[in-house]
Amino acid sequence: MNQFVKLRKNFFKNNSAYDFTPVLIKNVMSVENKLQTIEERFLIRFNNINEINKGNELDENKLEELLSYLGEDPYTDRFTIDTILKEYSTYPKEKIESLIGKELENTDNNKDKIYHLLDLNLEVNSDILSLDSIVEMIEKYKDDFDTITLLFESLKQFNLKVSKEYLYNQIKLDYPTTIKIQILALLDHFYSINNLDLTLIRDKIRVKGSFVFVNDYIEFLKGKHQREKNGVVILQSMFYGDFEDSGKGNNGGLAILLKILGDEVSFDERIDRVITITISDVSEKPFMVNYQDNHLFVRLPAYLDRTVSDPFLKRELFTKRYIKNYLEKLNTQPGLFHIRYLDNASVAVAKLSKELNKKLVLTLAPDPHRNMIDEEDVLKNFSFNELQILANKIAIGDNLILKSDKVLGIGGKKVNKELHLYFPQFTHYNIKDKVKMIAEGIKTDEDMFKDKEDVEVCNLSELIGIHPSFCDKPIILNVGRLAKIKGQVNLFKAWSNSKLNETYNLLIIGGDLENPNKDEQEIIDLFNQGIKDRPELKDKFYHKGALHNDKIKLVEKSIKKQTFDFPHIYLASSIKEEFGIAILEAMSRGFLIIAPIKGGVKSYISNRGNGFLIDTSSSKTIARATEKILYNSDISTEEFREIQKAGKDTIEKEFSIDKIAKTFTDTYLSVIGGEENEV
Repeated sequence: MNQFVKLRKNFFKNNSAYDFTPVLIKNVMSVENKLQTIEERFLIRFNNINEINKGNELDENKLEELLSYLGEDPYTDRFTIDTILKEYSTYPKEKIESLIGKELENTDNNKDKIYHLLDLNLEVNSDILSLDSIVEMIEKYKDDFDTITLLFESLKQFNLKVSKEYLYNQIKLDYPTTIKIQILALLDHFYSINNLDLTLIRDKIRVKGSFVFVNDYIEFLKGKHQREKNGVVILQSMFYGDFEDSGKGNNGGLAILLKILGDEVSFDERIDRVITITISDVSEKPFMVNYQDNHLFVRLPAYLDRTVSDPFLKRELFTKRYIKNYLEKLNTQPGLFHIRYLDNASVAVAKLSKELNKKLVLTLAPDPHRNMIDEEDVLKNFSFNELQILANKIAIGDNLILKSDKVLGIGGKKVNKELHLYFPQFTHYNIKDKVKMIAEGIKTDEDMFKDKEDVEVCNLSELIGIHPSFCDKPIILNVGRLAKIKGQVNLFKAWSNSKLNETYNLLIIGGDLENPNKDEQEIIDLFNQGIKDRPELKDKFYHKGALHNDKIKLVEKSIKKQTFDFPHIYLASSIKEEFGIAILEAMSRGFLIIAPIKGGVKSYISNRGNGFLIDTSSSKTIARATEKILYNSDISTEEFREIQKAGKDTIEKEFSIDKIAKTFTDTYLSVIGGEENEV
């Protein structure tokens, strides 16, 4: 039996969701080695915090103990703060203020502890710091940008008015642009945007590539996008990506989905507005954009340290308050919040929804759950740091299930079965009634190409600068962000080292070619080296950077205009794929789909029915499975075409966005109304 599933089932018979982290770590870390000192210390701390968390009230000794743990480990820090906040309202505020003040006085060199004490101070709304002490700390911690943001936030929250000249001087310093914008918001709070020297502000905030953003943010402070509420407002969070950068960095198919879904939901007359938010570095893009009259996309310029692997872990409460302050300035309060990741950014939104007494919807996938075991159903051997990240996601999932008013599983019966397998609390906590399976969708040909000129011939040379001879063979296409988990290197190796390159040309689209991140550059270098080693493949392989979704659809239609005995293939090479918007779009164009057997794609693709599912774990498995499908099976050209047509029919019947959007809208309104009507 799957060892991870067995652990989960045994645990949820008698325990609370918080306890699973030490259970998982003990079981995984004991597979190959004994727990090391740092791991034992983590588990001792975690268990101590957990025992306090289980208690009914927080006494002074317990509070002192919890405060003493801060600054030791980012994961126990998060759990410690949550435990304090769970019970602090039953404890005399002056006592909490006194203990926080005492810890601040006695802590000097541990910047993480200082940060969490300030964070806690903001959450309990304790004005123990004077204006002079905050100004002194700003000078002391001016190089610690995380802490600096909390100090500026403290000035605003506790209404400690500093001089205009002081803030002008701060905005001139070498802070990240996101922090300078935070100072601008503070200037507006104390002095009003209309009474500021905007010429000075623009000169000192604006850096190369930020002119549009800064000007748009100033317009926001003047009231742009504010309006009277006339109905239901839905907020959907994204956090990883941008509507205009799909395929670059960590921007995947979710941005495409949320854009088209937000647009379609906003068309419904019962919905006043859909707001999609992401956390963004300042760039040459507007702060806010109306993609439809009632769909607002917001790039929140909140400072995050992008050098750490899990930037939202430490910044969870800051993110919550930042979003709350933005909504207050916009003069908008959503009736429902929809989150889609098991991470601390989603926890921030969840906490805000409960703080505002609003409804919360969670899209849930068994990730990383389904990847915790190997091929023999035995727990994998992770490093301690890897395991902390995974355990945090799993604990977040358990917590968000309880907080959510509706849990949406993306897919059909197969995924539903997986959810119940990996989340046994559905049964043990008797919450299965709030779980609903729902599809996600795309714009189909009929939706997308209304009033647009159709593609007549394969014109990849005109569309994306590829030599015309590339269209002389069937094409294997892969679209998406460049990342190891997306498997493009495995696909390239599978193609270049097999019979596939004799029959097919390979086109990979994705990645930021102008400013690649570390992973993107590594993959690009591997492509270049591969072609350098095999120069005869040079004109058979093209890698193009990320393209706008509309351009990708035109590329797909263009490819399909040239037909051969072998079908054009969309090969999704991801190690796993939770759903696959790019797969759906290629499927709707009529490509033969070959996709990962791991993940959620199996909810809509059946082998030899409307596509194929293969093992994508390595280049060898990809090559072997694809060759078997194309060359070593009894599938005729006519049957391939029937499979491709079945794929198109699947999209038209089950995944057209207008139908999907209505299902989402009806679900949202039923949750807000307190009744769930199956649709």
